[in-house]
Amino acid sequence: MKTRAVTSIVLLSLASGGAGGYLLRAQKTDGSLVLSAKDAVQEEYLAPPDSFSRVKNTKNALDGLSTRLGIGIIDAVLAYDRLPKSSEPGRRQAEEVLERAIHAAEAAMKELEGTEQQLVVAQGLLLALQKAGHFDRWTEVYLKALYGYPTRPVVARFATEAVRISKLAGQQQRVLEALRYLSAFPAEFAGRAEIEAALNSAFPCLSQLQISRDAAGVVGDTTATR
Repeated sequence: MKTRAVTSIVLLSLASGGAGGYLLRAQKTDGSLVLSAKDAVQEEYLAPPDSFSRVKNTKNALDGLSTRLGIGIIDAVLAYDRLPKSSEPGRRQAEEVLERAIHAAEAAMKELEGTEQQLVVAQGLLLALQKAGHFDRWTEVYLKALYGYPTRPVVARFATEAVRISKLAGQQQRVLEALRYLSAFPAEFAGRAEIEAALNSAFPCLSQLQISRDAAGVVGDTTATR
């Protein structure tokens, strides 16, 4: 399978060179144990059991592979956090680990284009891009996920962060328009409250004004009734 071959290359790029073994072994930080994808997670445990349906088997394989990729990318971000950055060589090494994770995630995103499994990798990519300060690219990845899969949980989960990061990128208006597009959906969906909270976070003064007006309306109605 082409996807399996490319995934192996991506995982290898995450694990090879520059990370000082951080991506290939468990690390203990502040008493918590962080396990890498290679050591702690095997593909057969991540994917559901095969069925007789070829379509379902392919989906199961993609689910397992995308989960491995997502864990590998997040593992690299954790490695970046742990690496010392007080010296110039240390800072460069840490940045190399982070950039390698970003490049691997971008490659995986292209390979999983048009599938829901792409969102699993997108979460790790968003974390890595945020760490690296690539706010323009962060915004692009988020907006693509939003318009491609508007009601998926990952879109709502990152909504408030999207308002903040897109402002740093000078693209907040694009994100607000996209979030308004979501909030106007007639059907209910699980992340609606998070989407509306994100919109309110961009205009806290207007939100408070609306609350005051609503409260005044309630008082007026009560007075009229009396």
